[in-house]
Amino acid sequence: MRTLNQWLDEYDASHQNPRNKSIHIWCVPAIAVCTVALLWLVNIPYTTINLGQILLIAAMFFYGYLSVRLALGMLPFVILLAAGIMLYQAYVPLALWIPAGAIWIIAWVMQFIGHKAEAQQPSFFTNILFLLIGPLWILGSVYQKLGIQFRNA
Repeated sequence: MRTLNQWLDEYDASHQNPRNKSIHIWCVPAIAVCTVALLWLVNIPYTTINLGQILLIAAMFFYGYLSVRLALGMLPFVILLAAGIMLYQAYVPLALWIPAGAIWIIAWVMQFIGHKAEAQQPSFFTNILFLLIGPLWILGSVYQKLGIQFRNA
């Protein structure tokens, strides 16, 4: 298993173009939210859980393994995401898959536009776990601006 520094350094190497970085700042969270929302709609038979919940739990374990500080930083986002999905389902009559699917598609198109400007393929083409690294990369840039140490020595 790669270390946090290895994951972030490799992800950062293919995200140097300012246009691509700007697109990622907006589209990575949008894709993360919409992916969880879409998977939230897939119930596990004979249980009260769904694939979105499983993804969030697995992601938090992965984040905790890589960095407790980053996992703690992701925790409020994960809680708000889950609460937001449940509130949407309780109070909004429009089926969740409609806005989640539309935003997911638009965000992915933008991501590929960003990678065209970067002249690099998306990192997840080499390892699917990079889909979980994108949100950490964004949180890491916020931590850096705030002077919070999060990388392993």
